Amino acid sequence: MINSVKHLPDESRLEKLKLWSLEDRHICADLIEVFKIVHGISSVSFQACFEYSSCDCARGDSLKLNKRRIRPDLQQHFII
Repeated sequence: MINSVKHLPDESRLEKLKLWSLEDRHICADLIEVFKIVHGISSVSFQACFEYSSCDCARGDSLKLNKRRIRPDLQQHFII
C-alpha cells in the first residue's frame, strides 16, 4: 500500500516502517494474556493453565511459572 517500500523484501519493509513481525505480535499477545491470567483480569482460571514453580532457580522472582497440561476441551478455545 505504500509505494516507497513496495519493492523491498518483507523484513526490510517491516524494519523501514518500524513494524513488528507477525511472530513478534503473537509473542506479545501471548505475554499480555499470561499477565491477565496471573493477575486475575482474564476469565481463564490461573490454576487451569499454570502453577508457580517450586525450584530455587527463580533468582528471587516469586512469579516463575510452570505451564500445566491443558485439558483437550479447554485447549480447543485457544490458539497455542
